[in-house]
Amino acid sequence: MSEWRDRLRPASFRGVEFHVELGARSGGRRLAPHEYPKRDDPYTEDMGRRGRAFSVIGYLIGPVFTADRDALIDALEREGAGQLVLPTGLSMRVMCTTYNSAERRERGGYVEIDMQFLEAGTQEPLRTSDDTQAKVTESAEKASASTTATANETISV
Repeated sequence: MSEWRDRLRPASFRGVEFHVELGARSGGRRLAPHEYPKRDDPYTEDMGRRGRAFSVIGYLIGPVFTADRDALIDALEREGAGQLVLPTGLSMRVMCTTYNSAERRERGGYVEIDMQFLEAGTQEPLRTSDDTQAKVTESAEKASASTTATANETISV
């Protein structure tokens, strides 16, 4: 029973450690349903994997919890992606979308932080492609100019 417990590791975001009360993730596929008039058979197009989302309820406890809280909030508010590590082995580059911090009077020395993350992924470099409309227009103008020049030469002879 304790084998899974032996594999747990400290949770952190951007290297700032915290304890985890709840960790959840969601994902799936991006689908585009197509339905046609006078047809009973729809077609669902698979547009690829949906970006993974993570919901983590973490907490900090102890005599210096306020300094730890401020460090975690700073990490959550920093621009760009950071590494999220969860106790059960998940480690992924994510971006924090929102967080909520709650301190209760009856739980002195304790702060709970509800954090929402989205998978950062990678941005592919922009690919350039030919401007086919401009090329067709340019070819048409050249052909027109050539035809006009040939017609003018024929008239002047």
